[in-house]
Amino acid sequence: MTTEPTPSAADEQAGVTAVSMSPGKQAYRRFLQHRAAVGSVILLAIIVIFVILAPITARYGVSESVIQIGKGRNQFLRPGKLAWFGTDDIGHDVYSRIIYGCRVSLLIGTASAVVSVVVGATIGAVAGLRGGLFDDLVMRVTDIFLAFPRLILALAFVAALGPGIENAVIAIALTAWPPYARVARAEALEIGRAHV
Repeated sequence: MTTEPTPSAADEQAGVTAVSMSPGKQAYRRFLQHRAAVGSVILLAIIVIFVILAPITARYGVSESVIQIGKGRNQFLRPGKLAWFGTDDIGHDVYSRIIYGCRVSLLIGTASAVVSVVVGATIGAVAGLRGGLFDDLVMRVTDIFLAFPRLILALAFVAALGPGIENAVIAIALTAWPPYARVARAEALEIGRAHV
């Protein structure tokens, strides 16, 4: 005859703690236990700080050439005191250009993510709550967007809209909203079922 092992006081305490802990706290605790995730966030924070402080952290402007006294412009300098990452074929500091380029990349990435989440979540939530023909129509449009490769679709939008940071954000957001719409619709349907 086998007996079930009785949970210890520590197990019971851990169970009570896990049950009483909010989902946000549980996610935060899991995040802190994942070393790669913590390291990635720290690295991203350092990059963002360097990018925000670009006028201070970059020694040269985007189109300034590194000039040594008596030697003029320095093409293809090795990394060193004058230029941390070296220079390019016309004497520009590679590090400074990377820092200023990261500003544009972070701006486009953050703005397009925010726009796509807002647009996708709004469209999906409205479709899920209204239901009927409108829901079917929105989901078919979502399926059409998901059927095309995102990169090719984004390039088509950029070609139609023209160059520029704002147009790049719009093009990326126009191709990234469908997954958020599907998730928001599913949540809206779940909430609707719970209230019936």
